Amino acid sequence: MKKLALPAVLLLAPLLASCASGTSADGETSAPPPPPAGEVHWSYAGDAGPDEWGQLSDEFVECSAGTAQSPIDLPDHAEQQTTEPPTITAWPTVGESVDTGHTIQLVPDGDASEVEWKDEEFELAQVHFHMPSEHTVEGEVLDAEFHFVHTTEEGQALVIGVLAEESSTENEAWQPFIDGAAEPGTEDLPLDVAAMLPTDPTFEEYTGSLTAPPCTEGVEWVVYHEPIELSAEQIAVLKDAYDHTARPTQAQGDRVVYEGTIDVEQELAH
Repeated sequence: MKKLALPAVLLLAPLLASCASGTSADGETSAPPPPPAGEVHWSYAGDAGPDEWGQLSDEFVECSAGTAQSPIDLPDHAEQQTTEPPTITAWPTVGESVDTGHTIQLVPDGDASEVEWKDEEFELAQVHFHMPSEHTVEGEVLDAEFHFVHTTEEGQALVIGVLAEESSTENEAWQPFIDGAAEPGTEDLPLDVAAMLPTDPTFEEYTGSLTAPPCTEGVEWVVYHEPIELSAEQIAVLKDAYDHTARPTQAQGDRVVYEGTIDVEQELAH
């Protein structure tokens, strides 16, 4: 696996404050958190949108010059099978919702999940969402996508992607995240990773990048094949927070997409 030394601030908040605008629950456009001094303004539309990211800063050059970028269009089923499936071990905990200026994150207070894969151990740093989905499946765009960002002590990154589609039933496991999206800054939100993942363990795997500036490559992606279902009301809350936070799909090039099944183990405490 390629070693990836990401700055700590990116590991905990890869979608930090920018000038992208959000929408409040009453439908009015709200001002996002101001970017830190010296931070480069980037967005999902307009002059600072995805097509321009690589020209906004020398630190963002990989967004346009990179050859292994994310997201990509995934096959319905990959022909190649992975020979070393990952294992997720999860513990129920609580977290705080954070508005980064581009998305809402749920940041765990303590251990929430770890992934053992390819002789590495990755720990969950945060969960955030994109709307609509960034990864597509055979060209189909889904309603939303969640990213469970895991990292090692050395700075390697593994992201578990969970696609989402609208249904008529509320998803109880995801309601704490939805509550945090409605009221950023909320603390002690229940975070149960095992309950939030799809029941079908099938996934597609490939090597890509962060999907937001600086678009750093060397990120391992594991995207669940089966989407979770959220109610129309839950989808509406996410849309009220940020209704367009998806980078367009990037060229796959000669990268191979593998398919496998993931093993999820849930423990009561850690």
